[in-house]
Amino acid sequence: MKKKKLTYHDREVKVSVESYQNNGTLALMLVYDNDDSDVITVNLNSLFQSKSMAFLDTNNYPDIERWIRQNGLGIAMNVSERSGFCSYPLFSINLSAL
Repeated sequence: MKKKKLTYHDREVKVSVESYQNNGTLALMLVYDNDDSDVITVNLNSLFQSKSMAFLDTNNYPDIERWIRQNGLGIAMNVSERSGFCSYPLFSINLSAL
């Protein structure tokens, strides 16, 4: 099955599924056509994190929740955790859509 092309801020992107080295939980990266990349998740070392659930980096990417939903890439779990002055939402990621 061919994956649909995604755009983020008018740039074509691929979503790369990675894992954090210290705990093996899900990390997501946006990879642009020039090989630049942005990590759009945060590693909070939370028990909620897993290989399919991640906290979105809404601090650096304020619209990432909406973008994930609009592209059918995940659903909000109605859980968030704080780090410093920021609160990050937990999403169940639709890995088959990536």
